[in-house]
Amino acid sequence: MNASIRLVSIGQCKIPPAKGFLLSSKWPRQWPRAALLPDHWLRRVLPTEELVAWMHGDSVRWPTFCDIYWADLSANPARWQALLGAMREGELVLLHDCGDGQYTSVRALEQFLRRQDENGMAA
Repeated sequence: MNASIRLVSIGQCKIPPAKGFLLSSKWPRQWPRAALLPDHWLRRVLPTEELVAWMHGDSVRWPTFCDIYWADLSANPARWQALLGAMREGELVLLHDCGDGQYTSVRALEQFLRRQDENGMAA
């Protein structure tokens, strides 16, 4: 399946798409609380701050970062299954504050979700 995943920076989004998923521990100040469905604010789907700080956009650490993060996600499917379900229903919009680099946690999550979809994992 070739589902669409769109990554949108919180800072570039004045009003979030209704079906978007917020991937942040903090609610954006510029958004009203009613901007998203309550279950579309996923505070714990991204990796720990410590793991992100360790990786710090370093391409050499990227494979290890992904292995650690993906193992954590695999052990906790309840944290991401809603994303996989939304992805299979149409376009998935991930609203994040991870920056636009190639080696970010939201990019790792995108790769993880695509692999789960390709492997036919249950949502």
